[in-house]
Amino acid sequence: MNILNAVYGDSTGGRWNATLKTAELLAGKGHILTLLIDPCDLHKVPEAGDRHYEVVALGNSGHYDLIASLKARRLMRERTIDAVIAHSGRAIHLLKRAAPKAVPVIAFNHSHNIKRTLKADAFFCITPYMKEIVERATGGGKPAFVISNAVTVPPAELLAPRDAGVFTVGAMTRMAAGKGLQHLVAALGILRDKGVECRARIAGDGEQRAELEAMVAALRLQERVELMGWVSAEQKQAFFNGVDVFCFTSERDVQPLTVLEAFAWGKALVGTDIAGPSSCYEHEETALVVPVNDAQALAAALLRLKDDPALRSRLGARARQRAIEAHSDEVVADLLDRRVSELVRSFVDTRR
Repeated sequence: MNILNAVYGDSTGGRWNATLKTAELLAGKGHILTLLIDPCDLHKVPEAGDRHYEVVALGNSGHYDLIASLKARRLMRERTIDAVIAHSGRAIHLLKRAAPKAVPVIAFNHSHNIKRTLKADAFFCITPYMKEIVERATGGGKPAFVISNAVTVPPAELLAPRDAGVFTVGAMTRMAAGKGLQHLVAALGILRDKGVECRARIAGDGEQRAELEAMVAALRLQERVELMGWVSAEQKQAFFNGVDVFCFTSERDVQPLTVLEAFAWGKALVGTDIAGPSSCYEHEETALVVPVNDAQALAAALLRLKDDPALRSRLGARARQRAIEAHSDEVVADLLDRRVSELVRSFVDTRR
């Protein structure tokens, strides 16, 4: 099939990565993919030799850009597009106006804010909770499927056991409001005051980095907390192999790729109990789940994992198995292929 894969507006972070991954996975299943993006995003696209899809840049000034819709309609007819996957509300508005009647426009929802995606003909939702939101909003009148973000699971031989040493916690996220990193820093302070040897390696950057640095200094944790900045894809093996557990502290989120990556690397997780992300981890099965904004509970969970290597190993092994069975590139590619093919057949039959 010829598939148009598009994103406009919020084309950053996890949404952008998921858009590119969707194109690669479907291309790997034999489909012909066209990535449709705003010209301002061209610099973020991988080099031609590193991708298996074609890129088309089309300017779009907003949800009601009729000229852009006309250009998109011509593009879709020239390429005999069979299905559209749109990763943002602006892309859905643009391509729903442009698509021929027999071509389904599928919203790939990456956010709980689904209002601008409801014009789509069908929905891919990255968590069960998001699917519930969509079905409540549509009354269940349109097809909706759970299709997780995809993660590349490294081969077992790349996983290296941690050398004996100071218990080390890893975290990786944008340093912004709602990410909860201050609670991890506070938990390290609580453990220090209890005489517990524990360190944290926090990868990422953002507008709250200065505040975190000031908090680390105020608590005299400079020797225990390392703010690493962003790590590249090539550096992630060393990062995950260099920590004992992974910590997810967000106060609100959807399905962070970093949690799935931690699972893929076999790391036990301490995660917050928030709707969305918590659907991919279970207390005592793949993670220790703690309340939001609770540094004391976070410190207690970290101490438990430090003192119980068997629990740490069991949670990490189950997390890796969950990544393989539910979130791996191969599993998600098969699911995308099947659902898109079903929708195209159903849509054509219905229109006939």
